[in-house]
Amino acid sequence: MLSFIEIIKWGLKTISSTSTTKIISSAQSSAKKKIEPWVFFPPLIFVILFVTWIFKNSPEMVAKQLAYAYTVVTDKLGGALEIYVFFLFLLCIFFAFGPYAKKRLGQEKPEFSTMSWLGMIFTSFAGLGVLTWGTFEFFYYIQTPPFGIEAFSKESYQWAVAYPLFHWGFIAWSMNTIFGLIFAYMFFVKKKDVVRPSSACETLFGERLIKGWLGKLIDILFVIGFVGGVTTCIGVNVPTIIGLVTKIFGVKNNLTLNAIVILSWSAFMVILLATGLKKGVRLLSDFRVYFGFALLAFIFLFGPTSQILNGFTDSFGLVMQNFTRMSLYTDPYYKSGMPQGWTIFYWAWYLALVLQCGIFMGRISRGRTVREFVIGSLLAATAGSWIFFAVFTNFSMSVLQSGTVPIADILAKSGQGDAIVAIWSKLPLSGVLIIFLLIYGYISMQTLLNGATYTLSMVTFKELNGEEEPPLWSRIFWSVTLGIVAVAMAYVGGIKSSQTTTIIGALPMFVITVLILISFFKDIKTWSAEETDKKANNL
Repeated sequence: MLSFIEIIKWGLKTISSTSTTKIISSAQSSAKKKIEPWVFFPPLIFVILFVTWIFKNSPEMVAKQLAYAYTVVTDKLGGALEIYVFFLFLLCIFFAFGPYAKKRLGQEKPEFSTMSWLGMIFTSFAGLGVLTWGTFEFFYYIQTPPFGIEAFSKESYQWAVAYPLFHWGFIAWSMNTIFGLIFAYMFFVKKKDVVRPSSACETLFGERLIKGWLGKLIDILFVIGFVGGVTTCIGVNVPTIIGLVTKIFGVKNNLTLNAIVILSWSAFMVILLATGLKKGVRLLSDFRVYFGFALLAFIFLFGPTSQILNGFTDSFGLVMQNFTRMSLYTDPYYKSGMPQGWTIFYWAWYLALVLQCGIFMGRISRGRTVREFVIGSLLAATAGSWIFFAVFTNFSMSVLQSGTVPIADILAKSGQGDAIVAIWSKLPLSGVLIIFLLIYGYISMQTLLNGATYTLSMVTFKELNGEEEPPLWSRIFWSVTLGIVAVAMAYVGGIKSSQTTTIIGALPMFVITVLILISFFKDIKTWSAEETDKKANNL
């Protein structure tokens, strides 16, 4: 087996040798597209220092320090973050039924039909993340239940199936919905092609500051926060991919294997982009969606159908009955660490990624009314994630109750990835499905990386609008950078280290999103009823 250093060299050699002429040509044709040095280099320096610190120390020491940072941040700011997210949910209700509900996001005809629009939001959650957490998140709540409940009790089972619905439900997607609304307003009402988060704060601070040092500072913090959020996406899903690889090919799980998998995503993306196979990226994304929902239908029909239906119904009722309690639960007396380890982690993770998601939702929502946008996006996003959790969580619960898989033992000895694969091995036709799940998971992470590098490239270059493509070399660079950070997290090991990167990333994003929100409320005072209440032309 190759050493870790050799793997890094192999990855860089592969990237550098793949369609070199194409990459150089792209760089030359993009000569006029210059990097924004004050936005590009400070985050890069931060990443270099962070990765260097990790590799210069033992995994145990780094893990201990990251765990300490995680505990300090979640204990000090966890309550504030829960209040903030709950406030965003209340804002959704305000915009859906308040004075802005009938205002329209632009006067043009909607670009997509209502069903297509809802479908894009609904299917955007068909990825490896919902399979990973849909399969295994519940087990952590059985081990460490909320509200002082006894671990592994029947009551802990109830809450274990309900909490994933809460973490992937209405209140979670209220973040994307609010910032999607803000960007849709800027795109189609203000007619501003926003690429950088700083542009969304112009009303609050003025053009001079936003085009000066303050705007650059906001964008620097965004890049750092976004890198933290994407690294978490990679870090928490890599163990699942590795578990599938070791199951199918019988190889040993080690840092070298992790590095090969992570860097192969970067190399594969370079091949697709450098050879002009952009349609290939789209086809991979389509496969991800179709296979994901086909898998759901298969498990629902040939798996424990009754338990899936009954378990989801019971959990839905439990969430609705305790929604406010769960939203503001910080556990100050039992101090189990459950809300800090999960609810606050999830809110921080979503916050680190919210601006990218908001820009996507805003761009596809031209011509919608505010009410239509808020209700439609909340319902579609929640349904798109809940359908995965309804099927996978209740299937996993049936495996746990059957006693056929020693989940706790596998988790303790081999980690989360192997435990997930052991559960999936109980699927009907598992021998075939395991192979397709590996393909599905690999493609899901590939499409995630493709979108993330596009966002980072757009933000760190000058004078790019939403219609222009960033230079190829920039996307390659950020792909490799994200891969190296993810390898560093694999070096530390464990899910907690990846969770800590998103907590670090969420701190600057918390500040940025608050500033954007204040700027938006200042701006919409000028949103005249005469201009926005007109129906779109030719509707």
